[in-house]
Amino acid sequence: MAANGLMAQLRTIAQAVEVLPEVRDHLLKLDEHVAEMSAEVSRMRQGVDDLGGKVDALNDNVGGLDTHFIGLRADMAGLDRHFRALRGTLAPIQSALAGVGKLGVRLRGSNSG
Repeated sequence: MAANGLMAQLRTIAQAVEVLPEVRDHLLKLDEHVAEMSAEVSRMRQGVDDLGGKVDALNDNVGGLDTHFIGLRADMAGLDRHFRALRGTLAPIQSALAGVGKLGVRLRGSNSG
């Protein structure tokens, strides 16, 4: 009886050992992928570090721009008021020119008929 138990255990061990080559192959493939991913992560880390340096340089270069833009909104609002006044001044001239253009079309139309 003990021999049967021992044989059953040996059979179980033999079946488990049969899959070891397949497990080895999978582990080798995983190892290759991990190596590839490690290299990719290193390249990405280098890219991120390079980008971080560029962002730092950009921040250094634009750091003083805020002082140049103080009051710009008020200046633009003042220009907008002047443009509205200019449009109001030019409106009658535009209307007159439009009328002259229509007169020219009418005159040319009467000459061709």
